[in-house]
Amino acid sequence: MTEKQEVLYDVKDKVATITINRPERRNSMNAGVLAGLNKYLDEAAVDRGVSAIVLTGAGHTFCAGADLGSNFSGEQSFLDMHDDRRHYIGLLLKMNKCKKPILAAIEGYCLAGGMGLCLSSDVVIASEDAQFGLPEIKRGLWPYMVTAVLIRNVGRKKAAELCMTGERISAAEAERIGMINYSVPSEQFEEKVTDMAKKLSSFSPAIMGLGKSSFYQIADMTTEAALNYLRSQLTINTQAEDLMEGITAFMEKRQPNWKGR
Repeated sequence: MTEKQEVLYDVKDKVATITINRPERRNSMNAGVLAGLNKYLDEAAVDRGVSAIVLTGAGHTFCAGADLGSNFSGEQSFLDMHDDRRHYIGLLLKMNKCKKPILAAIEGYCLAGGMGLCLSSDVVIASEDAQFGLPEIKRGLWPYMVTAVLIRNVGRKKAAELCMTGERISAAEAERIGMINYSVPSEQFEEKVTDMAKKLSSFSPAIMGLGKSSFYQIADMTTEAALNYLRSQLTINTQAEDLMEGITAFMEKRQPNWKGR
């Protein structure tokens, strides 16, 4: 395994699982983790045997953000540190642009830059004992890049409070404010993640890809521009072979056999 096994990759039943594997550092992100996440997202994106992606962390914790020890060690110049941050930006953008659904499975800590991974995933399931927060303000920082995805997922007042106080919130509160989809009892966590991954991977990869792309594309459009754009995407969708397969399967009362085109 490359990246000193700091990121693990496995494919089973059309689901690719990408695991941050630094439990001794609460799965904090260093250069190796960012490289591994970018690499395996690229792999999963082009693998025709993968229809959904699960992003998680080893050791019952998700990701505590950037590794402050390696990121602020003084070994890099000011400009080199600034330039290296493009890898994290690229990762968040890649998650949105990936045509396959990404499910974040969160246990334990989801903090700082880990919140960016959570918020850039399409669906999020958390164990009820998970904790979410942006503690940067307590370290003399502001969660600059995470802010871009934060205000696209939760209301601005709550987003501002999270940034300005640095306080953690529970999984139940994260679900209440729309940051995650589900907070589930810890004993049901693995089953819920497995069931959701199976569901997401069961649909036409072609239609899922078209739909996900349009979902994020319209986020910053006006209503008129969004409706006109979506009209064109619907026309493209109607030309897909999988549409006819879905309709035929429905009429014949059977499961569809998706061809991915």
